[in-house]
Amino acid sequence: MIHSSILEVMSPVSTKLDQERAELDAVLQSGIFARAPNLASFLKYVCERHFEGEADNVKEYCIAVEALNRQSDFDPKQDSIVRVEAHRLRKRLAEYYAAAGASHSIHIEIPNGQYSPKFREVRNALDLPAPVPVPAAIVPTTTQIFTPPQRALIQAPRAPLPGNRRTMYLVVSTLTFLLIFWFAEARIHRTVAASAEAREVWHGSYLDPVPGEFRFLAGYRGNPFTDRQGRVWQPDSYFDGGVSVPSPADQPIDGLPDPKFIRTRREGSFRYAIPARQGSYEVHLHFICARHGDLADPASLASFRVSVNNHPVLDAFDPISDAGGSNRLYSRVLRDVSPASDGKIHLAFDQIASPAFVNAIEVLSSEPGRVRPVRIVAAKSSVVDSDGSVWLADEHALGGVLVERHDSIQDSRLKMLFAGEHYGNFSYRIPLPPGHYRVKLYFAETFFGSKLPFAADATGARLFNVFGNGMALLHDFDVAKEAGGPNRAIVKVFENVEPNAQGNIVLEFVPLRNYAEVNAIEVAQMN
Repeated sequence: MIHSSILEVMSPVSTKLDQERAELDAVLQSGIFARAPNLASFLKYVCERHFEGEADNVKEYCIAVEALNRQSDFDPKQDSIVRVEAHRLRKRLAEYYAAAGASHSIHIEIPNGQYSPKFREVRNALDLPAPVPVPAAIVPTTTQIFTPPQRALIQAPRAPLPGNRRTMYLVVSTLTFLLIFWFAEARIHRTVAASAEAREVWHGSYLDPVPGEFRFLAGYRGNPFTDRQGRVWQPDSYFDGGVSVPSPADQPIDGLPDPKFIRTRREGSFRYAIPARQGSYEVHLHFICARHGDLADPASLASFRVSVNNHPVLDAFDPISDAGGSNRLYSRVLRDVSPASDGKIHLAFDQIASPAFVNAIEVLSSEPGRVRPVRIVAAKSSVVDSDGSVWLADEHALGGVLVERHDSIQDSRLKMLFAGEHYGNFSYRIPLPPGHYRVKLYFAETFFGSKLPFAADATGARLFNVFGNGMALLHDFDVAKEAGGPNRAIVKVFENVEPNAQGNIVLEFVPLRNYAEVNAIEVAQMN
């Protein structure tokens, strides 16, 4: 009898918990997170804490470190990744339960301002009592609702309503719904009208194809800008729609290719039709994800669609989220883009939940099926090696310090790659399309050595780890020991490295003893 009583008490709780777990499994297996692994990890983590009775202990720091693979020194005041991903997760769950999951008896929600999940029981529509018919004379017609002079007809009748309280409730609900619908419709019309008034169109010539390397700054109307790499960026051209918007110039932006990079953007819903010779191109899209208000506010986030030649390539795209926070440059690379039958590359940016935007675009000729190698040297200007390959001045980096090293390596053939060093606790986010890549990291110990008595042979003076998209590439790495002493070069090679879901190969350099460092990076597509 004792055991029976326990079962009778515990069974409903156990059943409810099983139902909640089953709903979580159904959501995770539905495919809505196929291209958003961060959201799947986020949801699974907070739900598991809920199942374990620790929902009240779910904090922003714990989510960042345990679910989103942030480092232990994560600072929520500096990195808004958790708030951004929480917004995306709420939106994705709402879309799921409005469509494929609408018939589920339990809906998972992440309430605004919280990270703990709520499992809301939903009654099936078939189980609800049939609505009581409402007299036609009481419900205004569609014409009455949408014709402004007749809106005065929408008011509660003076005579007592027929029927019981249910009838009264249905009448009030119907009137409320119609009023909300009318205001929403009016707001949409005002928004469309405002957009039409602000629409800009380029009036230049579309006849001459652009050169094999063509770069322009969206929304910019001045003279061509030459960056420190020697690359020329033209003013905005070939656009139809949207508006030119200057970005805040007083906010520091991580990852800019040049400290003086011009910050403008095209915003709204707009198109580019870029004339190009027949062939294969890679298109680089650059987004300066500056803070626009509070990132915890959904209105400050982005969600739009990017299409190439009428084929969507980025859907429900949120560059601020993909960048991992605000005040960063985020780039996406599209491979094997060819002109359409009219001889133009068509790029469309369409608003979904917020205006689309882009800050800069590159159109670069390339071999079919391949992208250009990425070569980066830790220097303030680009260099050309003994093979004639161009190495770009330090870019795509977040954190750390760039310095010159006058005591370079002994090998004169590679000396130009080791005249500078990027050191500290830092990372590189290198934008690349899907594929398999060979990553080469160039190191030399040019700081610790004979000039420092406390580390005469430099061995053991510097230890650090290197991660590629969260996977350990180098552990307890000692540059001097591996290279056979200071001022000697060593190259570490890693193959079959793939970009993450955000289109980046992320290389993290994490210090263990003194600072981490790197001198040059090379990433090339494998055959």
